Amino acid sequence: MKKFVVILVAVALLAAMYFLFGQANSKGPEISYVTVPVERGALKAEVTCTGTLKPLVEVLVGSQVSGTIKELYADFESPVKKGQLIALIDPDLFEAKVGQAKADLFAAQAALEKSIVTSADEQRTLKRKEALLEKNSISQSEFDTVKTKADAAEAQVAVDRARVAQMEAKLREAELQLKYTRITAPVDGVVTARNMDVGQTVAASFQAPVIFKLAEDLRRMQVHTNVDEADVGRVQVGQKAVFTVPAFPEDTFTALVGQIRNDPKIEQNVVTYNVVLDVENNDLKLRPGMTANVNILLEEATDTLMVPEQTLRFTPGVGMRGREEAAKLPTLQPGQKVVWKLEADNQIKPVVVNTGIAGMQFVQISSDQLKAGDRIVVDAVAKDKKKAATSGMRFRF
Repeated sequence: MKKFVVILVAVALLAAMYFLFGQANSKGPEISYVTVPVERGALKAEVTCTGTLKPLVEVLVGSQVSGTIKELYADFESPVKKGQLIALIDPDLFEAKVGQAKADLFAAQAALEKSIVTSADEQRTLKRKEALLEKNSISQSEFDTVKTKADAAEAQVAVDRARVAQMEAKLREAELQLKYTRITAPVDGVVTARNMDVGQTVAASFQAPVIFKLAEDLRRMQVHTNVDEADVGRVQVGQKAVFTVPAFPEDTFTALVGQIRNDPKIEQNVVTYNVVLDVENNDLKLRPGMTANVNILLEEATDTLMVPEQTLRFTPGVGMRGREEAAKLPTLQPGQKVVWKLEADNQIKPVVVNTGIAGMQFVQISSDQLKAGDRIVVDAVAKDKKKAATSGMRFRF
């Protein structure tokens, strides 16, 4: 009986050693795969950027004349109509200039009348002298003197006529300057800013100082965004967009791409383009200057197969099964990629898929060999069976 037990123990030890050093080494390292399922659902390709809300039309209202602001007839958030008086520059000085211009015009007109009378008198004298010259009653020299006076009188009439036209122009200029003291709204809208107060002096020597900012209609606004040059090629006029603002973080607003401006903005070697979005603001919740976090919708698909983008980058390592099958695949066409499907026997199989929309996390795919729920490999981990078996077996004596 003791001999039988010894033989049995020896057989067991030999079997264990065969398992550890024979079978484990013959099978090589064990491969475990990290997989993700093929999903079916909706997929969107978007461009994310930030922008600033601005009125569709913003008008800077200033003064073309210098002076002191006498009255203000509008304030912040005041609704105004086109042609409505919103400010008045002290008109006293300009009224005095109009009076001076009128007086100068009257003087010029009187001088013209006088020159016309003088010219007519010289013309009559010239005719009499012509009759006397024909009778040889006067000398040619005397006649020439009279004719010179007549011509000079006629020229003076032309000078005085020009003087009258000059004074009329100065009067119109003075009246126009007086008119500019009345500052009116150029459009229907709302006052978004008032930069001056009553009594403040306006100096319009080099450029018109801004007194008011008017937004034509705050029910229609724009979002001015900066889109990176890598993404602007996919943005098209008419595409939909959604955005949020910090003032209403729970609300989502919609917009449409209205313009893609070809005026690049370069900051620290980063090139961006201004994409303008048209926004309806019927409830007037949005205000000029708000920061908008924008997502421009490039493409959208519903009920489509999709996988994470990293599945398209996986390739079996040296010694892994499946590489021979991958070598037999046909040449990939543009838009085609290879993914690796995990079969039921823990083997992987290459599958050629057609790629479509690339979202933030997923990529649209299509293939007759895949369905929702199939496991696609994203990584492989090699595990040494010999070490695993040795570490899992403990001998006690």
